Amino acid sequence: MDAPPPVEKRIALDLARHGLLVAPAVVVAAGLFRGVDGAASAALGLGVCVLNFFAAALTLEWGTRRSGNALMAVALGGFLFRMLSIVVVMVVAQALFGWVDVIVLGLTLFVAHLGLLFWELRSVSFSLAAPGLRRDQLMTSARKDDAQ
Repeated sequence: MDAPPPVEKRIALDLARHGLLVAPAVVVAAGLFRGVDGAASAALGLGVCVLNFFAAALTLEWGTRRSGNALMAVALGGFLFRMLSIVVVMVVAQALFGWVDVIVLGLTLFVAHLGLLFWELRSVSFSLAAPGLRRDQLMTSARKDDAQ
């Protein structure tokens, strides 16, 4: 049996790419509304958001290779741990750095997570027969057509 493709990493990389596309607009908007501290907090929030998606991808991929029970445990436990980690990052960042605007950081984290996930919904294949990004499947089928 072939190993399943690393779908999680591809989706996380696609989410990161989308995050980089919107990052300049988000940072500039936060800077205009809340100053330099707001811009820096928005950049920190986007970075934490992308790291959260990569952490989710790596842990889910690990759980997938182990067993169904490991996947369920990693999915639930990892989610709780990552959400707690985000709260800790917000609190520690405010305590260590005086420039962190917690409102902008929290709002950026919330909107970035939801916005990037909804943006990604258009790109993800929901078929268990062919999981992953639709564009990957289109490129694979185009290569097969070219080979024939």
